Amino acid sequence: MSLSDDSSITLLRTLSTSFYCNSISSMDADTFIVSTYDHERPVRTIDLQGNMGEVQHKLLPDKEYGLFYSACTYISSSNTLVFSDMDQDTVYMCDVASGEGHVIKSDKIVSPRGACAGPAGTVFVCSGATGTLVQLSQDGEILMTHDIDMESPYAVSLNRDCTRQVVSNSQEGQNIIKLFKL
Repeated sequence: MSLSDDSSITLLRTLSTSFYCNSISSMDADTFIVSTYDHERPVRTIDLQGNMGEVQHKLLPDKEYGLFYSACTYISSSNTLVFSDMDQDTVYMCDVASGEGHVIKSDKIVSPRGACAGPAGTVFVCSGATGTLVQLSQDGEILMTHDIDMESPYAVSLNRDCTRQVVSNSQEGQNIIKLFKL
């Protein structure tokens, strides 16, 4: 997809996959990392030519997730995969090169959903059941919990210069998007 100066969108290519995707994040100019559902591998890669690959990890459970029960993002500055497991109230942070990383479990992270890269190598994770955003360090330590006055935050993203953050939810009948200044 290409976005022009006048905000029109142009389809560049359609890729067929052998798996369903819960979330997708850019790894580099040609490769994406996706969380899957109803597939034996929870995370896969796909490039612009349609080649599918594996992500080496030593932390993620090799299990099939249902629709909306996992999400991932990729932090290019630290070569880190961030993967949320809603059923296990767990966030995994894996170095893609070594497969090593951190398993984060806390009463502050309940039903984790979407995640995104934050400033200075931090990560924001939606904690769906607590209605908060949890900010993690590169080492998986909880730095701060942000009460955003929203039920079931589901997806989070920052603009390129990390000055604005947008959060959406998945609460039926209360679907909202909030924009925050950082």
